[in-house]
Amino acid sequence: MQVSTPTHVVEAQETEPVQEANSGLSEQEYLLVEELSDDAQRKMEWVRKIRDAHSAFDTKLKKQLTQEAANDLGCHPRTVDRLTKTVDKDGLIALTRNSRSDKGECRYISEPWRELVIELYKRGNKYSRRTNRHQVWLLIQAITAKLDSTQTSKDESLKAIFDWIATKLGSADESHSSVLNKILKEIRDEVSSGELKPPRSHVTVNNLLKAYSEAQNRKARHPGQGPLKIIKTTDGDIEVDRSNKVLQIDHTELDVLLVDQDGEEIGTPFLSVAVDSYSGCIAGFYLGFRQPSSLEVALVLRHVILPKHYGPEYELREKWDVCGVPEYLVTDRAKEFKSQHLRQIATHLGFNLRYRFMPEQGGIVESVFDKLNKELNSRFPGYKGSNVQKRPKDAKKYACLTIEELEKFLVRHFVDHVNQHAYPGVAQTRAQRWEAMMVEPPKIPEQRDLDICLLKQNKRPKVQKYGTIQFEGEIYKGECLLDYVTRNVAVRYDPANIIHLLIYSCGENGQPGKFIGVAKARDLKEERLSLKELKEKKHRLRGATKALDTTSILEERLALNQFSEEKVKATRKQRRKKEHDRTGRSSGLSNVVEFKRQEASAAQNGSTGEPTPPIDPNLGRKRFKPSGAAKIAVSNWNEHLQDNW
Repeated sequence: MQVSTPTHVVEAQETEPVQEANSGLSEQEYLLVEELSDDAQRKMEWVRKIRDAHSAFDTKLKKQLTQEAANDLGCHPRTVDRLTKTVDKDGLIALTRNSRSDKGECRYISEPWRELVIELYKRGNKYSRRTNRHQVWLLIQAITAKLDSTQTSKDESLKAIFDWIATKLGSADESHSSVLNKILKEIRDEVSSGELKPPRSHVTVNNLLKAYSEAQNRKARHPGQGPLKIIKTTDGDIEVDRSNKVLQIDHTELDVLLVDQDGEEIGTPFLSVAVDSYSGCIAGFYLGFRQPSSLEVALVLRHVILPKHYGPEYELREKWDVCGVPEYLVTDRAKEFKSQHLRQIATHLGFNLRYRFMPEQGGIVESVFDKLNKELNSRFPGYKGSNVQKRPKDAKKYACLTIEELEKFLVRHFVDHVNQHAYPGVAQTRAQRWEAMMVEPPKIPEQRDLDICLLKQNKRPKVQKYGTIQFEGEIYKGECLLDYVTRNVAVRYDPANIIHLLIYSCGENGQPGKFIGVAKARDLKEERLSLKELKEKKHRLRGATKALDTTSILEERLALNQFSEEKVKATRKQRRKKEHDRTGRSSGLSNVVEFKRQEASAAQNGSTGEPTPPIDPNLGRKRFKPSGAAKIAVSNWNEHLQDNW
């Protein structure tokens, strides 16, 4: 005899876990419960209730639950019965909807046409060209229209058509031409068999190229090294376990247009940044207009090592305590990092120079540049952006930032923003992490020892009167130079501020020179002036000078030159002959003789009152024709002179 289960027993069973209520399900089906959609979860609940009522032999309750489930799911009660039987047979997998095997693929075109679409897109974006999806669709339309208009099945006609298509789609790249010819041959075989399945909609082409672009741009993110940092270099691995052990330096060109003091646009500056690898702190930087070289690297090192003190005009809330000589300097293998100058600095200051084994080892510096571009540079007027296609319009028009203003923003951004960020995975800021892991006090050499990091002028100027020297067209004066008049000295300077020069004596016998003192620019009134700004200032002055009207000066010079040329054209002999002819001495006759001849001629002709024709002064004179020099053979010239004296 069957015993019916009370209703309250069924309700109690509804609150039990799914595993207890459906003990017949496999472990894999239980794992699917959390992955089911909301609609599948609702179906599962109704199936469970109906199965429980069926297990309790309560037909009336089962029928009632089936009707309620049909109303809730929006289907017929027989659909609910079939769903329950399917779950009994296949388990919870029956509630999941099987996706199509060809989901996401274009099912209405053949594989050769799919390859042709992708190949045309790839070829259109080579050789500095740019092709979008719509242009590829137009090419496919043109090819399809050519094939549709051909109502022939002869091989020769097909061959001519595909030769024409290959000519229109030809490329200078032989490897790509072979790929294209292979695709066209497959399409030709497809047309010959009567099966032409090209893409008939721009949506199909768009979906194909969209999937191709996503597959090409898919990148895997590096998981990182974890708490233990190891930097691979060409000379072995370095374990970064404390602050000031490894320093990394790199350069970038900022995408911000700057102006000078007169508001004239002068281009974009270069930024060199040094980062402590353990804490991630910005240890120092250098901002200038010169292409990065070993000299800029030396100036960055000088800024890193010395303690940093900034005035109230920088509006800093925190201190920049990072300083000291690092144990290792790790860089890439650019020529400025492999120079003899940087090796001399490393030997002089006592740190090791290493080069990265892989570019990925310098990601800590590259991330600084990326965030700097997004968080700071993009907020400035005159920002031109790194992407040429997306570059803001009229960037030069709105450029108004000077290098001094940019330097203040960079200092505040590095000190109050970057160094105060929380280090990943540690409840400390970067600045606190650097300070906490300083095993020993920072090594800070004397400031004079760091002068090797400053630039050195190749030419050694000579000290002139009153203790002055000339540098970049400016006069520098210093009392320390009074004892070195007429002697050569060595000059070191910071290109960011050339108002003051450091003067050294010239080294002898391979020994470095001694520090003499400081010379200040005599005629420059600015408190701070970079070398590039000085050159720009002189360039504008030369341009303004050229704009002056110098017509009178040029005409005066031309007249003087013409007079001088006319005076020196004739030789001395020619000038004597011309003067002889001018004074009438070339005739050889006196005035009296000429007068008598004139009177005699007048008497012979009679006094007719007619004017007497001029008389040739050489008339009647026998011309002397030189016969040439006498030819005498003399054996002894001295005896000949004595005998004929």
